[in-house]
Amino acid sequence: MTPTTWILLPLVGAAIGYGTNWLAVKMLFRPRKPLRLPGLTLQGLVPRRQKDLAASVARTVEQEFISKEDIQTLVTDLAASDRVKEILRERVDHLIQEQLASFGPLVRTFVSDDLIDSLKRKIEKEVVGFIGAMGDELHRGLGEHLDIHAMVRERIEGFDLDRLEEIVHSIAKRELRHIEILGGFLGALIGLVQAGLLHLLAAA
Repeated sequence: MTPTTWILLPLVGAAIGYGTNWLAVKMLFRPRKPLRLPGLTLQGLVPRRQKDLAASVARTVEQEFISKEDIQTLVTDLAASDRVKEILRERVDHLIQEQLASFGPLVRTFVSDDLIDSLKRKIEKEVVGFIGAMGDELHRGLGEHLDIHAMVRERIEGFDLDRLEEIVHSIAKRELRHIEILGGFLGALIGLVQAGLLHLLAAA
């Protein structure tokens, strides 16, 4: 067996291994549309399975990350939170002071601080009660109409594949490159093993 065989077989194996893995990486997203050949249809893995992927991700998001009940609880807790009540009180106080100022100093002299405080407390009570009732109504409305699974699924099904490919490559560019290089390395190793086997067979 000539020395060229020891070089040629690993080089051919490296080229085949690298090219195969490069093609496999590209075929994650391409071709976008089904490419029909005699007895064979080619399409990228993600475009072909986009609906299945969308349904799986939507199910995982709803079951493991955020559910309809989580959002309902968040809405009602927010409506009843001390911070929201504080903001409402500050807003009511500001509006009352603004209205009194618009009436002029004469009217202000006839309105006691006790009356203003009583008016503020009454308005605050009504507003806070309204916000609480609105939170309960939103809780019921979300229960009837919010569908996390459908929302996530529709967003993923409608997601632009060119943009998705850009995102995947920007995140996993190094790892995808390593897959291609690993294919070349394994191909060269297989070529070297083949050269060794041929050498053994020729020497036998």
